[in-house]
Amino acid sequence: MPVYNPTGSGNVHIDQILTQISVGWPNNGLVGEQLFPTVSVNKQSDKYFVFGREGWSVQNDVRAPGTEANEIPGIALSTDTYYAQEHSLQIPVTDEERWNADSPLSPDRDGTELVTSKVWLGREKAMQLIATTAANYASTNTVTLSGTSQFNDYVNSDPISVLRTGKSAVHSRIFQAPNTMVIPYQVMTILEDHPDFIERIKYSERGIVSSELISAVLGIDKIIVPGVGIDSAALGQAPTLGYLWGKDIVMAWVPPRPGLKVPAFGYEFGWKGNPGGSLQYIDRWREEKRKSDLVRVCRYYDLKLVAQGDVGTADAGKSIAGYLIKTAVA
Repeated sequence: MPVYNPTGSGNVHIDQILTQISVGWPNNGLVGEQLFPTVSVNKQSDKYFVFGREGWSVQNDVRAPGTEANEIPGIALSTDTYYAQEHSLQIPVTDEERWNADSPLSPDRDGTELVTSKVWLGREKAMQLIATTAANYASTNTVTLSGTSQFNDYVNSDPISVLRTGKSAVHSRIFQAPNTMVIPYQVMTILEDHPDFIERIKYSERGIVSSELISAVLGIDKIIVPGVGIDSAALGQAPTLGYLWGKDIVMAWVPPRPGLKVPAFGYEFGWKGNPGGSLQYIDRWREEKRKSDLVRVCRYYDLKLVAQGDVGTADAGKSIAGYLIKTAVA
């Protein structure tokens, strides 16, 4: 591979040092990958198997002497596809920036972290959109709250019942209770003062509602409270700030590790077949006419909801390993 020459060779190459900076960049509260763990793939596009649920049906296994055992068919297989689309952004690092930079500024590092943060924020937004779209769920696995049922109505709402209904809905479809729940910051601040939870924990050691105590009340292993913000205004316009994860609660079964024949809410199929051999890498090149080096971060991925309803039913293509509560608070 050609050696990078910052004086003007023009060669594009993978910058291992900047890649390490990009991969090590902190996500600052991004949570989507806890719903969509990454499966590394060697091909940019391919098929993956979807296994049937024949293992849950009981067959007559009684065999009379001298007769053959009842024969059963194998597990039904179907396939779905993924395509790991490239997601990349680039930034120029000018000679003037380098000449004028004072410690602790580092134009190459700072530029790498900026483009990385924007690619990661776009990935988080894509995960949030999939996870909070009601049409992506089986009809039994989503509910929209309104009026007195929203959790900010401390007199009439019943959050524990609503959340337990969601937990049961997932269990009834995959026989696994959801082990991960995303409660956005705006919802968590309401639940912290909800009388139903305070009543349940008032004799506990701390007597203060927290994600750990809600986890104990509901029997859900991991509760995530994202507070990451997003600016939805067009570039150059006055900021329009809001919370990325809004006011929707997501409950999901996320296996401890990805695997075949393991139901899961969703996966990120991340292609590592690029020249850097990693899921995310930095390349850069010189543009002498601009007196700049261009730094680009690249990541190839596809996001899929993988545990879905049976083909031929109304829930085909819909998530059955998750439960969505829309507009949990007003």
